[in-house]
Amino acid sequence: MEIYYFTGTGNSLSIAKKIEEVLEEEVILKPLEKFKEIEKIIPKSETVGFIFPIYFGDIPKFVKNILKKFDLSNTKYVFAIPNCYGLVGGAINNLKKILKNSELKYINVVHMPDNAILFPIEKDKEKLEKSKDEIKIIIDDLKNRKEKKEFNVNTWQKFIYYIMKGTAEIDFSPKRFRVNEKCIGCGICVEVCPCNNIKLIDKKPKFHESCAHCLSCFHLCPEEAIYMKNFTIRNRRRYKNPDVDLKELFRK
Repeated sequence: MEIYYFTGTGNSLSIAKKIEEVLEEEVILKPLEKFKEIEKIIPKSETVGFIFPIYFGDIPKFVKNILKKFDLSNTKYVFAIPNCYGLVGGAINNLKKILKNSELKYINVVHMPDNAILFPIEKDKEKLEKSKDEIKIIIDDLKNRKEKKEFNVNTWQKFIYYIMKGTAEIDFSPKRFRVNEKCIGCGICVEVCPCNNIKLIDKKPKFHESCAHCLSCFHLCPEEAIYMKNFTIRNRRRYKNPDVDLKELFRK
């Protein structure tokens, strides 16, 4: 089994690791950003999974662009496990359109803490606790190669998705990133950026336009020196999935 994942602050990697630990078969974890320069991706395994976050009710553009490169014609069982706080939006429908050369056999969603909205820490703990049961169900389903091709999304979620679709790119633009005097030039923001979008110039990070909106630089800065000129995120306390070490989020 090959699992291709994209993670910002560790939620998707945490899910992938739990599957790898429990399934009684060989599971190879592959970060999607390693394939961003490859024109065509042909998995070797007959079982292929995709794990990624949902941003603003959709698949991150960075992830979409890589998913479009997959040739899944030789696979027999393809599954997808998006994760989000609550807004699934158009992510699943868009995923089906992208993977048009393959029929998804299994789709399920894990609800995890949101790293872009200001929620109380109690909500994070609640989501993480509930996610354990959701992941356990998914692992059992994968063991048995269960088919689950639909995931219901209500009309309200679809409505919110279309509203966010028009504003999120602007509201979370890399132009809104700022660095304050607490920055020590450690370069961790550079290491955790999946897009190579951050460069250290005079020991200070400079942000360019190729942003995945994963917010890993914001959350993983040890000095909390990076912030955003954005209402929803500017007062957000920092978050990293507790099951993932910082170095596991370095893009090698």
